[in-house]
Order: sequence, then C-alpha cells, then structure tokens
Amino acid sequence: MRTGRLLLYFLIAAFVTLLDQASKSLIQILLFEGEKVSVLGDLLYFRLVYNIGGAMGTSIGPSWVYLILTVVALVIIIRYLIMTPGARWHAKTALAMILGGAVGNLIDRVIYGKVIDFIDMDFPDIPFLNIHRWFTYNVADAAITIGLFIFIVGVLFKKKDKPGLSEEPQSSGLLEENGDRTYP
Repeated sequence: MRTGRLLLYFLIAAFVTLLDQASKSLIQILLFEGEKVSVLGDLLYFRLVYNIGGAMGTSIGPSWVYLILTVVALVIIIRYLIMTPGARWHAKTALAMILGGAVGNLIDRVIYGKVIDFIDMDFPDIPFLNIHRWFTYNVADAAITIGLFIFIVGVLFKKKDKPGLSEEPQSSGLLEENGDRTYP
C-alpha cells in the first residue's frame, strides 16, 4: 500500500482521538459528575459519568484488564492496516475509526483509571435485557460502534472488487510468458 493511504488512515484515527479527548475535556469543565443538561428534551442529555467497566457497562474485571485488551486490539488493528495492502478502503476506514476510538478510551484509562462518558440518549427500551435508558457513551464509543457497523456490513455484503475500487490494482487473471498471454 502506498504510504499516503496508510497515513490517511492514521490521520482518521488521530482525528477521532483528538475529537474524543477535546469533547471529554470540555464536558469535564462544564459539568460535575452526575450532572446532566438536556440537549434535546428527554431524547438527549449531556451527563458526566466515569465508567470503570467496559462497553455498555460490562464488568469482566478491574480496569487493567480493559487496558490490556485495548492494547492487544490496537496491535491487531495497526498490524492489519500496515500488513494488508489489498484490503478494501471502507474496511480500513472502519478500522481507523475503531483505532481512534480505542486510543481515546485508552488515554482515559491510563490517566484516570476509568473512561469519561457523557452522551446520554434515550433509545427504545429493551425490557428482557433490563435496559430502560441506553448506556451513556462518548465520541470514542460512537466511532468504535460506527466503525464496527461499517466493517460488518462490508463483510456481509462483500462483492468482488471492480477495477479501481480496491487499494491495489487487481490482476487481470492472465499470465504473460515471453509476451504470450496464457490463462492460469
């Protein structure tokens, strides 16, 4: 893969991380823990919450477990971005968003030992999971979720690439030997 395209994916990740960290810094200046401000009636609040667990309030252990899992995920994503030059651009863009979000939440865990969440939206209730108001999240979580959605949709609806849609030129399927074209 060309270095320019790789740089683009890392710039996307950096943008997500910077947007996440800036929004968290701003919300900590504006709100006290637990305080909420209505943005759109009951549909959307900004509410400062410190999350010591994982995504959607999961708890699989102490904060250092999430720290280790995040670092492992980052290594896998970075390796994929670097080592798979023929991967589709939307898959790499999705992974760049996930990378940026993971770094944003990792920064919180390293600095505070917990993640700063502040976007509180009211989605439809899911009674069988005992969810009556959706989980509070942040910009990093939104980027991770959108990135995962794009990646999964890309995998589920994968079509054979048309020329020019992938990052690397596709072979025509013909082998050339001494100027003659033969089929593989």
